[in-house]
Amino acid sequence: MKKLPSENEYKTSLKESEIFYAIQHSQYKQLALYLRHNYDLNITSKDGRNGLFYALNIDNSSKRCRMIKYCLNHGINPFQKENINGYTVLQETIARQQIDSFQLILPEVSGEIDWRSLDKHGGTILHQAVEANNTIILEDLITIMNHYNISVDLIDKNGLTPYLLAKKLHLHTMAHMLLKKGHASQQKCDLKTHRSAREWENIGYKETNLILRKKLRQEINDAMLNGKITKVNRLKTIYYPTSSSNTENQRRNSYLTMLTRSAFNTKSSLSITQSSEYDKRELDINNRTDTQHLPPITTNLTPHRVNSSLNCIIDLFQIVKLLS
Repeated sequence: MKKLPSENEYKTSLKESEIFYAIQHSQYKQLALYLRHNYDLNITSKDGRNGLFYALNIDNSSKRCRMIKYCLNHGINPFQKENINGYTVLQETIARQQIDSFQLILPEVSGEIDWRSLDKHGGTILHQAVEANNTIILEDLITIMNHYNISVDLIDKNGLTPYLLAKKLHLHTMAHMLLKKGHASQQKCDLKTHRSAREWENIGYKETNLILRKKLRQEINDAMLNGKITKVNRLKTIYYPTSSSNTENQRRNSYLTMLTRSAFNTKSSLSITQSSEYDKRELDINNRTDTQHLPPITTNLTPHRVNSSLNCIIDLFQIVKLLS
């Protein structure tokens, strides 16, 4: 039998919902009333979120920044971690790509950031910034680290530094910034498998390759179920490349290289439809027998977790749309 909440628990829950609602809807008069009655605004929900997290839900940028300042001025903890992703408020702003909120909170917490702390996904705040592929956020974090003489060669749960992660995801701007502004080590290998940056870059290509093959296979199956024979035949010419000449293999490799870079770099302007001069039948997705040797892919995606492999799926749908 489910235990009913006590009267005190009910009142606390009600108070939390009222305060969070007032913050999220910029009800300053209501918040002032709570303060006059000695309410503690620095309360947390069951998932570990305090008022600052709810302030980030405000759509309007100027209203959101005003409420963030109000929360900071009235003692709401900017170091609070929520329980779902293990993010602090600063990391939540990175996940939401709210640059204005990020730059407002960063000065408040810069001297006490736990740079080596891992979130629920196994990465540090710097790894998260790399995955977000946002140069403003990454540069601001590197500036703080340089100020406190902290190395950017932090380690995630897989032993990768942010630079190795950037190379794996083919985020060349991020990798360049880590080298030039953060003085990242190019020679440093990961701690578990001792692979170099070049090896991780190649692994990234292969993982994208495998994702494309799986999605193409699914599209072929769906087209077969719907009786779209023409579409099936066209997709099969992509999935099963027929020519094996060196010249054509080089062309296919060149095309896949650009496709992969577009897939991993969220700021890349290259897309399938913009590369129409390449024969779609010449897309290289490795040999069918090679896929068993490719490294496994992890796809633990969350609503705020940015994963670059999604972009190659978008590119894939561009192919399918083009062939429909």
